[in-house]
Amino acid sequence: MTTALVFPATLAILVNTFTDLRKRAAAIGIWSATTGVAIACGPVVGGYLLEHFSWGSIFMVNIPVAAIALLAGIFILPKSRDPHAGSLDWTGFFLSAIGVALLVWAIIEGPREGWTSAKVLGCFVVAAILLTIFVIWERRQVHPLLDVNVFKDMRFTAASMAVATAFFALFGFIFLITQYLQLVQGYSPFEAGLRTVPFAAATAVMSPIAIVLMHRFGTKLVVTAGLLLMGVGFAVAATSNASTSYVGPILLSMLLGGSGLALATGPSTDSIMGSLSDDKAGVGSAVNDTTREIGGTLGVAVVGSVFASVFGPHLRDSLAALSVPTDVAAKASESLGAALAMAAQAPPEMSGRLMTAAKDAFVSGLSVGCYVAVAAVVIGAVVTMVFLPARHSIK
Repeated sequence: MTTALVFPATLAILVNTFTDLRKRAAAIGIWSATTGVAIACGPVVGGYLLEHFSWGSIFMVNIPVAAIALLAGIFILPKSRDPHAGSLDWTGFFLSAIGVALLVWAIIEGPREGWTSAKVLGCFVVAAILLTIFVIWERRQVHPLLDVNVFKDMRFTAASMAVATAFFALFGFIFLITQYLQLVQGYSPFEAGLRTVPFAAATAVMSPIAIVLMHRFGTKLVVTAGLLLMGVGFAVAATSNASTSYVGPILLSMLLGGSGLALATGPSTDSIMGSLSDDKAGVGSAVNDTTREIGGTLGVAVVGSVFASVFGPHLRDSLAALSVPTDVAAKASESLGAALAMAAQAPPEMSGRLMTAAKDAFVSGLSVGCYVAVAAVVIGAVVTMVFLPARHSIK
C-alpha cells in the first residue's frame, strides 16, 4: 500500500516540476535509475541482515530510511493539491482488487489444483467478469479510480504495455534466479544478493543513457531494442545448468537484462507521461506504477506456475526411477528446498543421487520459466514496434 501511495506521487511531482520536455525526460531517466540502485541495495542489505540478525531486521532497517525521506519531503517537496478532486471510487477499488486477486490466485494455484479444475476455471471466469465490469464502471464515473479513456492514445497504451511486459519478465526471472543462486549454486543470501548487483548496476548506468538514445533514435527503436535485449539475457540464462559458473551465462544474462530494462522503461515512462496533459500527470503516474506492479505480480505468478508445472513432474519421474515412495516424492516435488532437505536426511549412497535429481529438475523449470519471460518481452517488443510512435515533439 505504501508503494502505491508513494510511487505515483513522485513521478507526478517530476512532471509538474520540470515543464521543459528535455529536462523532464532527463529527470525521468534519473528517476528510472533509482530503480537500479534499489535493486542493488535490497538483496545485498537483506542478505546481510538475514545472515547476522533475525528476519524482522529487514523491516526495521526501513524505518530510518523512511524517516529521512519523510523529513526531506516536508521541507523540500512543493505543496500541490487538486482543489477539484473527487471522492475515492470505492466500487472501482473493490472490483479491481478482487478481480486481480482472483486472477493471481488462479494462476498460482493452477499447477496444484489442476488448470481444468472447477476452482481454477471458476476464478478465471469471475476475474474476467469483475475486471470487465470495472472497465465499464470506470468509463461512467466523473472521478474514476482509473481513467480508462487514456488508453485510447496508442502512444500511452503501447508504452504501458512495454512497461508491463518488462516487469512481468523481470519479476519472473528474479523470482527464479535468486532461488537458483542459493539452492542450486549454494550461495548464502548475502552472497546471492551480491551476485544480483550487476543487473542493478547495468540498470542504473543505462537509464540516463536510454534517454539520450531516445532523443537521437526515437522512443520506438530504443524501447523495442531494450525489450529484445532483455529477451536475449533471459535466453542466455535459460542455458544454465546446476554446474554453470556464475562468471559466464549468469553474469552475462544479468548485464543484458539490466541494460534492456533501462532502455525499455525510461523512454516508455517518458512516453506515458508525455502523452497526457499536465493536469493528468497523476493519472499517468498511477497507471505507470500500476502496470509495473500488475506486470510484476503476474510475472511471478505465471513464471512461478510454469516452473512448478515443469519442476514437480520432472522430479517425480526422476524419484520414481530411484524407487522413492510416491508420498515422499510428492512432498519433495513441492519445492527444491523440500527436496534438498529430504536428500540431506537420506542414506549417503542415495543422498547424492536425490540432490542431483532435485537440482536437475529445478534447472529444467528455470529454463522453461526463462523462455516464458523471453516470450513476454518479445510480445511487448512487437506491440511497441507496431503501435508506439517513433518520436514526440520536444519543446
